[in-house]
Amino acid sequence: MVRIIDASAELLLQRGYRRVTVEEVASHAGVSKSSVYLHWNTKDDIFYDALDRECAALVCEAVDRVRRNPAEILAHRMAANLLRIILDRPLLRALLMGDQAILGSLRHAKSSALRSRTAAIDELIHRYLSALQKNQLICPDIDLRITRKAVWEMLRGMIFSAGTEPLGKPRSAELAQVMTVTVRRAFEPRGVPGIDRITAAAAEVFEAFDELIPTAENLDFERPMVL
Repeated sequence: MVRIIDASAELLLQRGYRRVTVEEVASHAGVSKSSVYLHWNTKDDIFYDALDRECAALVCEAVDRVRRNPAEILAHRMAANLLRIILDRPLLRALLMGDQAILGSLRHAKSSALRSRTAAIDELIHRYLSALQKNQLICPDIDLRITRKAVWEMLRGMIFSAGTEPLGKPRSAELAQVMTVTVRRAFEPRGVPGIDRITAAAAEVFEAFDELIPTAENLDFERPMVL
């Protein structure tokens, strides 16, 4: 199953939704067409699973960086990390940019899996920002809804400025640095926060993550057969 999703993601990027057939996905994955239809009814279903995996990977990788270093919980670091992850994943970038040349008629609203994933991520973001505010890691006088929207629009702006072509490390680092400086100056209090506040906020985020996006979830999931 992993090979089929991998193949669909590669072909989607290379050829775009309109030009890819189920036969091509099967051939690229090295399986029969009938094997594909054992698990998916349409090519849209395959592509939506590939996009869902991209969204899950974004969150899992960002949280994993915090597990390795709790200081990555800080807003300016998290924003820069999200940008780096997105820039390194072309299909995710296409999804967030709404790139119709790649996605064709694929739409977030048409997929229950993507809607469910987005709802979980939205709740995780809310709890993340609440944890930062509770532990005085972002300015208390700025509405969390404004903070969230502003950071998201900055991320989108950076993604659009990068375009669809692969970026070299210097350009990615430059964009991440702009993100870091902007978020830090706009939303974080001055001074270096204590490690106790950082670890407390990180613990709250881990709890929310494990509840909303279980760590046991395998991104290279097996899909049940279609009955």
